[in-house]
Amino acid sequence: MEAGSIEGRVTSSTDHTPVARAIVTIGTQTGGTDPAGNFRVEGVLPGAHSVSVEAPGFLKRDRISFRLDSAITPGHLDLELVPTSSISGRVLDDQGNPLTGASVEITEAVRGTGTTWSIWGSATDQEGRYHVENLRPGAYLVMARPKTREIGPDRRVWVPTFYPSAPTREMASRQVLTGGSHQAGCDIRLLAVPVYAIGGMIYDDSGKPANATVSLLRPDAFEKPEAEVKAHDGVFRFPDVPSGDWRLIAETERAGVKLRGIGSVLLSRQDIETVNLRMTGPLTVRGFVKPPGQTESITVELYPTDAPPRGAAFAKATADGKLQFQSVYPGHYRINVFATIPAYYLGAVLMDDQDMLGKDVLFAEGAPPIYVIFQPNSTSVRGKVEECGSGAVLILPQDEGLWDFRFIRHTTCDSTGRFDIGGLRPGNYYALALDRIDSTGLDDLVVLRCLAGMAEKLAVEPGRAVYVELKRLKWPDIR
Repeated sequence: MEAGSIEGRVTSSTDHTPVARAIVTIGTQTGGTDPAGNFRVEGVLPGAHSVSVEAPGFLKRDRISFRLDSAITPGHLDLELVPTSSISGRVLDDQGNPLTGASVEITEAVRGTGTTWSIWGSATDQEGRYHVENLRPGAYLVMARPKTREIGPDRRVWVPTFYPSAPTREMASRQVLTGGSHQAGCDIRLLAVPVYAIGGMIYDDSGKPANATVSLLRPDAFEKPEAEVKAHDGVFRFPDVPSGDWRLIAETERAGVKLRGIGSVLLSRQDIETVNLRMTGPLTVRGFVKPPGQTESITVELYPTDAPPRGAAFAKATADGKLQFQSVYPGHYRINVFATIPAYYLGAVLMDDQDMLGKDVLFAEGAPPIYVIFQPNSTSVRGKVEECGSGAVLILPQDEGLWDFRFIRHTTCDSTGRFDIGGLRPGNYYALALDRIDSTGLDDLVVLRCLAGMAEKLAVEPGRAVYVELKRLKWPDIR
């Protein structure tokens, strides 16, 4: 078969200026852009292709769909790249002096309901300065951690602090980045707080004092243990703990089975040495996927909401639709279902005939099985976006109870501005086309409500497709 070519232009999504030195890859063929952003890729066979493009200072784009119709006439494809962003500033002590060697962690401002945390790290220089680059658009939290943890003569210690000077993620100020944003002057003044003791007793599942390893953690999902001690005959003690919210995890092993107990402590103004933790063994949680068949691609996650994410449990459905979760410790979990079954949609997750989609579930001894229910006749939304370019289409349920990553769907347009989003639950939706999608905004209730106010309303019936034409809008900049 005779090969043809694809040509076009690469520009910046922010000001539409040409992007030089970009590399465009189509299959095994590549081409580069000139100073005017123009490119030409030779040796491309007619048919459907996946295109990627990357350039210094911009976020890479891949899996762009394009069809070359003829080897005689060159195909034309214009591409947009989003410039990377950065955050910089200084870390200061509680007196305003710069701190050298403090670690800085930048995380996406998401709730963490089963998705992976993204963390960018840096360390301060001799003047207490830090700089983190190559960030994509989104909302971020910046936290500084002191290099050392020395207790002063006033029995106070510097603690990990969020920008600008907040003790917790909930109280932190967000940094909202659009393409090419460079947020400078994000100075963090570390908090100094008093220290107290936490102590108490650890018991096994029979109620007897037990030897165990006790870990002290902050409740933030991405935190590692701050300290560990050994409980002897059940007795444990952390002598110098900064005031604030803490999580305690006690663990031991008996006959090859790990026992675990989890508790929370709010430390303020005085020592707390009456903490009692009772460890228990793991549970086996069973479930079923209905209807059975085509279930090998289904994975279900039990994501802990009152314990560190390392306690998540996964089960892959068998061919006959059975699920079995090993080593699930008592506590609250969110049930996340990861699956794509052609022509089906996730209808419900039942326990004792109660639909637990989007809800916290308490698992304890004697918990009923999980029933993951898929329904036939899924729906789709398809259409066309005027001047879509590098934009995307967002489909958002009108029911706020379904505002999580399983039911909020988005896709990019093809080279003609067309899109198709399938596998949807029947119901009422918002639809809108945007110049970009910030993943953190899809986890922010304020942003989602703003998007809903900008969108077209759609009613999608079982087994039917809805066609809609959209105009590209700007992603709302909400700080």
